[in-house]
Formats: sequence, C-alpha cells, structure tokens
Amino acid sequence: MQSFGNTTLSVALPGALALLLAACGGSESDSGAASSQSTASTSASASTDTAPAETAAAEAEDAVEEAVDEAEGAMEETETKVANVVDNAANNAQAAVEKTANDASAMVDKAAASASDAVETVQVAANDAGESMMGGLTGDEGAGRRVFVKCLACHAVQEGVNKVGPSLYGIVGREAGTVDGFNYSEANANSGIVWTEDVLFAYLEDPQGYIPGTKMIFPGLPNAQDRADVIAYLKASAE
Repeated sequence: MQSFGNTTLSVALPGALALLLAACGGSESDSGAASSQSTASTSASASTDTAPAETAAAEAEDAVEEAVDEAEGAMEETETKVANVVDNAANNAQAAVEKTANDASAMVDKAAASASDAVETVQVAANDAGESMMGGLTGDEGAGRRVFVKCLACHAVQEGVNKVGPSLYGIVGREAGTVDGFNYSEANANSGIVWTEDVLFAYLEDPQGYIPGTKMIFPGLPNAQDRADVIAYLKASAE
C-alpha cells in the first residue's frame, strides 16, 4: 500500500469500522438468541409445573360432583322409605279401626241376641208357671209417683217429651226402641222386647243385666213393691 499522507488513513478507516461493527453486531445477535432460548425454557418449565395442579383440581371437581350425586340418591331413597313407612302405618291403623268396629258390632249383636233370648226365656217361664212375674203384687199409683222421682232426671211421662232417656208415656204394652226422635242403643232397639208389666218388673230390677249394652245407667229398683208401684204409676199416666 502506498502512503499518500492523510489519504492512506481515509481509506483504511472505513474498513476497520466495518470490521468493528460486524464484530459488535455478531455479539448482539448471539445475546438475543440466548435470551430467547432462556425465555422458552422458563415457559416450558412453568407449563410443566402447573400441570399437576390442574389435574388435581379436575379430580377434586369430579369427586365433588360424585359426592353430590350420591347424596341426592341417598335423599331420594330415604324419602321413598319414609313414604312407605307412613303408608304402611296408615293402612295398619285403618285395618285396626275396622277390626275394632267389626268386633264391637259383633259384640253388640251378640248381646242383643242374648237379651232377646233371655226375655223370651223369662216370658216362657212365666207362662209355664201360669202366674205373673210380679208374684201377685198390686201396685199403688201414688206410691209409684214418689218412687218415680228417682227417674225424673232421665225420663218424663208426658207424650213426646224425650230427655236423656225416651218418654215413658204409654210404655206398658209398647215395643222397645220405638219412640220417635230418640236415639236408642243398638242393644235396646234390636232387643225385640215388648214392655209388658212382667217384663218391666224384671227389667227395672237390673236394667243393664237385663239388656246388656243398654245406655241406661240407672242401677235399678231392688225392692219388688217399688217396681210394682212405678208400673202402676206409668200405666195411670197414659190414661
């Protein structure tokens, strides 16, 4: 190379600058590539670290849904069992009530039949004996009125006047359970009794024993003369 003073420096300087810039440019490019590689590596690592957490969350969500389904199924099963228990209890209670009603009805019918048989037996016995069950007693109307005070709480001798018991107007010779407007017990209404003097005389001694199941709670008149007197009063009150 020829040196022509400052001319040589001018020619060499651009070449050197070019070499220097190339060297610098190469370093920056390498640095950028390294930085990009580091960033990618970090992203991959972060992605790898979050995968187990996402899997655990998904599994937990599935477990919760399964538990909810099982709980709903258990509730439905329990509701069905409770409904069945209630239905069974209601059916059993109804059956028990029906059985009790049937048993009670059968007992009343049996008692009425027994009462009817007893009355018939007594009447037959009286007829066979050829005499009144009153044993020849003669009733006194005035004395019967005084004895009847014991009966006034439940009975009246006026026609159509029902109290706790039915009106006794015209009772002598009347069929039992036939007074209009009075609610008789089945035992009385179905007894088939005709209130003759003899039947009244026996009945008034022990009403509940004579007609089992009657609603009449009066204990009776143990004195035979009192019974004869009351019957005389009842006959006179209807005349």
